[in-house]
Amino acid sequence: MTKFIKNTFIIFFILIIFTSKGFSQKSIIIFKNDYSNNYMNYAIYDLIIKNIFLYSNLKIINSHSNYSSYNKIKSQIKKLTINNNANISIAYQIQNFKNGILINYIIFDNEKPNEWIEKSAYSKEEDLFISINKILKDIYEISKIKNKITYIKEKDYISLLGYYSQKIILTNNNEDNIYKLFYDFHKDNIYFNIDYLEYLTDKSDRTSVDIISDLIKNMQNYINKKKNHYYLYSLGCMHYVKYKVNVILSDIESSIENYNKALKLKNNYYKYYYRLANAYILKNDYDNAIKYYEEAIKLNEYDINIIREFVSLLKRDINKNGNEVISYLKKIIEINKNDEEALEDISKLYEKIGDYDNALIYYNKLFEVINYNLYIINNETKDADAYDRYILKRNSIKLNIESLNKKIF
Repeated sequence: MTKFIKNTFIIFFILIIFTSKGFSQKSIIIFKNDYSNNYMNYAIYDLIIKNIFLYSNLKIINSHSNYSSYNKIKSQIKKLTINNNANISIAYQIQNFKNGILINYIIFDNEKPNEWIEKSAYSKEEDLFISINKILKDIYEISKIKNKITYIKEKDYISLLGYYSQKIILTNNNEDNIYKLFYDFHKDNIYFNIDYLEYLTDKSDRTSVDIISDLIKNMQNYINKKKNHYYLYSLGCMHYVKYKVNVILSDIESSIENYNKALKLKNNYYKYYYRLANAYILKNDYDNAIKYYEEAIKLNEYDINIIREFVSLLKRDINKNGNEVISYLKKIIEINKNDEEALEDISKLYEKIGDYDNALIYYNKLFEVINYNLYIINNETKDADAYDRYILKRNSIKLNIESLNKKIF
């Protein structure tokens, strides 16, 4: 299986110190390269992140910057650390070596800039969890995490290999079957269950209720149900799904209660705020929903799906929230300049409020994106139905542009 290790995999951790009322909170930013078609790269990234998430209060910051060269990071690591107001930064790469896998990594502590730590960890593919644990040990030691370290177990790592090989090729058409198949064999693997819980909560059907309940029972082999934030979050998800299925008020109240308990133990994870916002929407408490959407986006400003959902909520009172809607649509476009939905929404909104100059700017951007997609469809995908839809859309946008030009000029 080592033949799948093709590309250098970089993770760049930046641990930022925040001090509040006597305690410091450290954050980790992870810069990674593309791990498509390389499930071992994905496995290392996923296990490190989930272990940190479960067993520490380190804040995980999602980064959308890629670094293709480990050596380039090494040469700039002090600058990168300072530029990000960081305390500690870590970078590493994975390579084939002999009959196994070699991970080279460097740790830079801004408080001790002259004391560089540079290490390597070698293992066979089946023992890669040992190398991962060495990195985790260094991360926790240098960040002064006082919790007892919970390492990756061999049985967890080995059982996940098949899942990771499928995970990188997951599509909406096959993910349900892959999740069900893996869960039948490895119900107690919490590193898998983290993914499955999110999938089941989004799905929110009657079957999901039973599986989540079973999943929570198995979770107790890994975490303390009274003290661990994730256990409480899982209870929140279970009651959330129960409410969507049965519409019993006590379930949505229990969901909100458990989400809030999870937040008290771990207040730096964006998904907890996001789920709480969803729960308040079901309760028709839109003020609190807006509050927690805003908190979720502060912690992860690059999740387009969450921003898009928030925009939909704000549109309920477009007269009051029009400026905010425009601001968040621009945020989506900053992340993905070719986002058709955001470009179309902001164009129509500007046109509706009579700002024809800005409406024209965004309609023209949308027109360019549609033309580009038509080129891709015509020359690569050869999807006749999609081509026809885009032709109709282009013609409609063209008419809007012509109409705006007449109004302006």
